[in-house]
Amino acid sequence: MLELLRSRVGSPISYTSIAGDAGISPNTVKKYIRIFESLYIVFRTAPYSKNIARSIVKEPKIYFFDTGMVEGDAGIKFENLVAVSLLKHVYGLNDYLGKPCTLHYLRTKDKAEVDFCIAGSRGPELMIEVKLSDSSPARSLVNFNKRYHTPGIQLVKNLKQEQKAGQIEIRNGLKYLTSLML
Repeated sequence: MLELLRSRVGSPISYTSIAGDAGISPNTVKKYIRIFESLYIVFRTAPYSKNIARSIVKEPKIYFFDTGMVEGDAGIKFENLVAVSLLKHVYGLNDYLGKPCTLHYLRTKDKAEVDFCIAGSRGPELMIEVKLSDSSPARSLVNFNKRYHTPGIQLVKNLKQEQKAGQIEIRNGLKYLTSLML
């Protein structure tokens, strides 16, 4: 199970698909993931939805607390690093500032997606897209920005110059992550 999860970081997880690959039931997959979560090996991000029951049913994404566990290219490993940093930031906002917020991702029915969304009690507050070296704003980030009127940041690991276009900022990923409250 753990080996299967290592190669599926950053993608919506289908319990049925993993169950088929591992030769176990979907309920057993869910139990293993809960065990991995309780041991702080992995954590889940659910898709944002105003309807909480609906977001629980949709496929979560799995990330590792230890980026060294991730199998994949530099882009997937950077996305995992961003996920861990944002999760710690959200915990800090909750614990230190008493600001209730959660970490999600955004996805439409036609599979347009933004990697992360920090949501407060009134809905999405910040959208974050992660790229290894693409400095032009992702189409999905622009579309979600228009839909939710929520600021967006595209974090780019290999970025020469930061820029801002309206409510969307293109930021150096590592520099931004070091500025977060952890």
